[in-house]
Amino acid sequence: MKRIASILVIFAWTALACAAQGHLSERVYVSTDRDVYVSGDELFLSAFCVDMETGLLSGYSKTAYVEIVSPSGPVQTAKLALDNGRGGGAIRLLNTIPTGNYQLVAYTAQCFNEDGYDFLENARILSIINPFTTDRSESGVAILSDEDYEALQAPEQPSAGSLRVSASGGRLTVTNASDRPVSASVSIFHDDGIVSPSSATPATFLAGATRGDSFTARRVTDYEGEVIRVRVQDATEEEMELLKGSTVFFSVPGRFSDFYSAPIGDDGIATFYTHNVYGNTEAVLELGDGYGSSHLEIVSPFAGVRASGLEALPLSEGLKDRILSRSLAMQIRQASRSDSLYAVLETPHDMLFGADSVEYKLDDYTRFPLMEELFIEFISEIRTRRIGKLRTVTVNVADTFKPATDAQFPALVLLDGVPVPEHERIYEYDPLLVERIVIYPHSANIGYRTYSGIVNFVTYRHDLPSYHFGDNTRVLDFQGESYPVVSYMPDSVSGVADMRQTVLWHPLVELAPGETRVLEYCLPAYQGRFEAVVEGFDADGAPQYVRTSLP
Repeated sequence: MKRIASILVIFAWTALACAAQGHLSERVYVSTDRDVYVSGDELFLSAFCVDMETGLLSGYSKTAYVEIVSPSGPVQTAKLALDNGRGGGAIRLLNTIPTGNYQLVAYTAQCFNEDGYDFLENARILSIINPFTTDRSESGVAILSDEDYEALQAPEQPSAGSLRVSASGGRLTVTNASDRPVSASVSIFHDDGIVSPSSATPATFLAGATRGDSFTARRVTDYEGEVIRVRVQDATEEEMELLKGSTVFFSVPGRFSDFYSAPIGDDGIATFYTHNVYGNTEAVLELGDGYGSSHLEIVSPFAGVRASGLEALPLSEGLKDRILSRSLAMQIRQASRSDSLYAVLETPHDMLFGADSVEYKLDDYTRFPLMEELFIEFISEIRTRRIGKLRTVTVNVADTFKPATDAQFPALVLLDGVPVPEHERIYEYDPLLVERIVIYPHSANIGYRTYSGIVNFVTYRHDLPSYHFGDNTRVLDFQGESYPVVSYMPDSVSGVADMRQTVLWHPLVELAPGETRVLEYCLPAYQGRFEAVVEGFDADGAPQYVRTSLP
């Protein structure tokens, strides 16, 4: 059978039809390691995406969007990759966030298709205190007497479900006492008496969640990964007519499978269907040369929600030492990175350059000053074709029904994973900067185009050194899906002041029926009260919540 690699060829109308006709109502519950932070803290997140028709975790959307919002709009955002309704991540809070209460809003792209959807529904409340500035959020701050503040009570959060939790000797034991699997997050944190603003639990989330009954196709759902939309900017009417239907590229330098192509629609928008792009990174948006000042810009996937109904954050003079202690802990952690962070997400696999690829490590061969000489002398899979004065790279594809032969289509040429549409640029590139050449010798369908193989030129630095993009290409900062991390320190570290506020965080704990899981932790050096919270849902959608004090 002829070998054809089809990379993310997904049509928008199919997704929109499934979303609109399926009447899928998704709601996202987000648990956090704490509810009170200082500016500069790391905020850990665990996401549970629920299908409101079945009450079970949704396997549909693959991306959740998170916003920390004030009455004037978002102050920070994040994207969380979802796998069967579960995901995790972290946000480093900006040290410029004003003191106040904020709402944590979470949703999927499918929520945009639900008529009348309330993005603030069940939004979790967070308190953020900034000891470095007197700035206050629009939600306000209420200064109470020490007596009145100490009389405040944090919202009571009753236990629910089948989880059993105990702690002793640096070991947290979590048991699933039911006959159904449970998916949960686990947090151990310091409770210093600053009142929590939130009463959010999985049970209160379900009690307040609604299900839509009317849908309109407005947005493609992220059912394979984040759907990235880009729009043509600064094009004249004549340029826009020429651009319609042309192919553009989105890619991440150094990541050989994070490249995508798409045609420009009549509305000037191109849509890339990804398998999620992880981490905050640089991305390259490529528009063909010769279109004046035209370029591509990413359309924000966020709703831009404004907080509503937030109460003022209560504070008192007696909290000064506790707030300063939290701030000092944050600064020490940033300076020493004494917490160990372990990525629990497997690195996305390379979809193309695997066992079937051919690799040439150039240091194993005679070096040539010109790229074309290199092809001629020892890379038999690559051929050069001339169209007028310009050269084009083709690959001798090796498909079953067609022995290795001259290609009918040009190859897809990449430099450190970034497409090079004008092949003459690669011929002019210095081969001494290239460490290896990886060739995929099969026909490939990338987006809406067919290529006679793929050639990736990998430099020593993996960042396209000395390469000059065309005037219509933009390199920009891109916010990808956050990596879910486990944060803990199993043993004390000598020479480091251990003032951690979050002692243990695990966003993705899976418990089989009857299973017991033991998580190790190390309490910080200071004395205080420490709490453990385990929360989530079982396989039937029943809420799970346990909070206990550590001895």
